[in-house]
Amino acid sequence: MRLRSISLVGVLMVSLASSAAWAQNPGRVLNGHRFIPSEQIPTPFVTSYIKTATGGGAAFNLKTPFLDVDGDTLGTLEGNVGFMTLAFQYQQKVTDWLALRGGFTGSARVGVDEQSILAEGLTGIVGWSLGGSALIVHKPTWLLSGSLDFARNEFVGLDPFGFAQSVVDSGLSDDNNLVSSTNSVSSRAMVRAAWAPKKWLGATASLEGGVGDVQDVNSKGIFGAAATLGVDFRQLNWWSIGVLGFFRYETFNQNGADLSSNTSRVGLGVSYTGRDDFSVGLEGSTINFAREGSEDTFTGALMTFNIRYWFSGG
Repeated sequence: MRLRSISLVGVLMVSLASSAAWAQNPGRVLNGHRFIPSEQIPTPFVTSYIKTATGGGAAFNLKTPFLDVDGDTLGTLEGNVGFMTLAFQYQQKVTDWLALRGGFTGSARVGVDEQSILAEGLTGIVGWSLGGSALIVHKPTWLLSGSLDFARNEFVGLDPFGFAQSVVDSGLSDDNNLVSSTNSVSSRAMVRAAWAPKKWLGATASLEGGVGDVQDVNSKGIFGAAATLGVDFRQLNWWSIGVLGFFRYETFNQNGADLSSNTSRVGLGVSYTGRDDFSVGLEGSTINFAREGSEDTFTGALMTFNIRYWFSGG
């Protein structure tokens, strides 16, 4: 009995020591560099956190063709579209090598001039996602992790242009719908890496593949790549400010899957790094969209205000 008690005390002390060591060396730190988060680029770290993002932007020169009953193009409507977005995600570290997460998103887009109001109307988007990350390799200056994610979005739109087209094509009937809806789903697997050559400098990279589709459209393969480069001026004894540049390309943009076939974006973020367990910042990006079912492209701009809190120091 005494030996068993000593053993239990020993196991408890080891567990507490391990927990203390993990708290002193949080999961997003490599080589003394605490990585700066991005709302638009997935994190490679197996940590517990909660995050929110609120933002808005615009897409420019969006072209929508209108067709006759034979499918021939009679003309094109062109205009700008404004949008706003809200996102929430919670990730829980289950073990030192595994974390599970879930999130919700809500957004809306609307035409901001006569032609785009007619062509795009008003669209509301609500979605959710589930996923997990697993640590594969963890070294002092770099790590490698893998992830699996599933996401689903519902698009509900007021479509005056589509309604008018259906009336012209087939006359006014119960089949003419002013309000339309569709959904998009995607399943993705991703390999993520992080590297910190200096205490003030860190980089991440990721590759992803999967399958995605929009309702009534054949499934398509997903390919994506992303990279970030961050500088923490706090480690240079300047200000508690971090700057992050990023790039991302993907062939299936979940929130814009009904509009574009692929997107590429570049951006810059500025975050407060004065606290180890908390980050707040602004992130802006320019986005290039390839129009779904067309050779046309259009551009957009997005700005988000991001807050993230890590449990046990991050």
